[in-house]
Amino acid sequence: MYKPENVVIKDDASDSWEDTDLFKKRFTESTPGEMIFASRDMRGWSQAALAEKLGNSPHYVSDLENGRRAVSKKMAIALGKVFECDPSIFFEF
Repeated sequence: MYKPENVVIKDDASDSWEDTDLFKKRFTESTPGEMIFASRDMRGWSQAALAEKLGNSPHYVSDLENGRRAVSKKMAIALGKVFECDPSIFFEF
């Protein structure tokens, strides 16, 4: 499970969170909701901020993060654009 204290921040600004070994390891062991939370948390975004970027409500984001709502292919693509990462971390294509 994602825990902020397990994240190692590198000084190299060209490395994104999604390119780290920890992220890749967590990707294979985490749910889509945990990946959304981790990606959002690493950027310091609130659920409301992410919801605004996605054009949805904070409640919708909460449902995604807590597994009460499945991540659709369309939403995975939107998340990939917002987080500037491969959408497959949120959805099995």
